[in-house]
Amino acid sequence: MKSAGRFGPRYGRRIRKDVVAIEEKMRRKHKCPRCERRSVKRIGTGIWRCSKCGLTFAGGAYLPQTPAGIVAARSVRLSSERAERAAAEEAHVSPPKPQSVEDLQSESSASLEGENDMLLAREREME
Repeated sequence: MKSAGRFGPRYGRRIRKDVVAIEEKMRRKHKCPRCERRSVKRIGTGIWRCSKCGLTFAGGAYLPQTPAGIVAARSVRLSSERAERAAAEEAHVSPPKPQSVEDLQSESSASLEGENDMLLAREREME
């Protein structure tokens, strides 16, 4: 049973098989986030170090990048890209054309009349 042989017949075959799979993934060399070389090894629970560039970072207990961490990083990256695109689009959009004073006054009086009509309708419903 490879590394799970230390358990002997205890805990069941399935659990020992899962332990072997996890430990094999944990013990192999992983890709460094800084130098991109396969030289990252686990030095403690959740602590990983690159033997080439010396980067020490926190990660998962058994893998330097957990599936949930990968999803979170992707969503952060996508949201920042969307924000950058929106900011770039706003920079290229021309400002709205100035309206004449008469147009502004007619819009404001029309909206006030609409609000008054709604208030009167509510009062009638309440009676």
